[in-house]
Amino acid sequence: MPNLEYPAYPILALFAFVIVLVPLPWHFQAWNSGTCLFMMWTALSCLNLGVNSIVWRNDAIDRAPVWCDISSRIIVAVGVAIPCSSLCINRRLYKIASVKTVTISRSDKRRAVAVDLAIALGVPILQLVMEYIVSGHRYDIFEEIGCYPFIYNTPVAYPLSVVWPVVIGLISAVYCVLTLARS
Repeated sequence: MPNLEYPAYPILALFAFVIVLVPLPWHFQAWNSGTCLFMMWTALSCLNLGVNSIVWRNDAIDRAPVWCDISSRIIVAVGVAIPCSSLCINRRLYKIASVKTVTISRSDKRRAVAVDLAIALGVPILQLVMEYIVSGHRYDIFEEIGCYPFIYNTPVAYPLSVVWPVVIGLISAVYCVLTLARS
């Protein structure tokens, strides 16, 4: 039976890749590093999923092993990077809501960007290292989906790989509550 979603999904995924990057220059100019990182990780995810859905639309033959290695690591990193970027955005909103002075020095902006980069790039890199410990093999390939990381369902996998987005989401929720309490 033919896949009725085939032409729509990759077209929309690649369209989303372009659209999500449109406001990037404005946020980059405003030093909104969390928002910029959110847009870049989301765009990378859309591009990755769009390419995978095109290459593996009819079968699950391993045509591009190097691409699958890269693609499966992107999927692992994005699973943590998007919540981390959201945490950076919520952290910045909290700082804006609780600021005492209106002016922010250039060194304060640089420090904030460095912290955001440590959160939204450092944590996903750490996640990739931790995920390697519990990965069963390099990747799986699913028809119409493409390459996907494989993680053994063991008790060790939960603290090393599965729980990270939940913990980051809870920290982000605390920042949200504190921001609402301040405003």
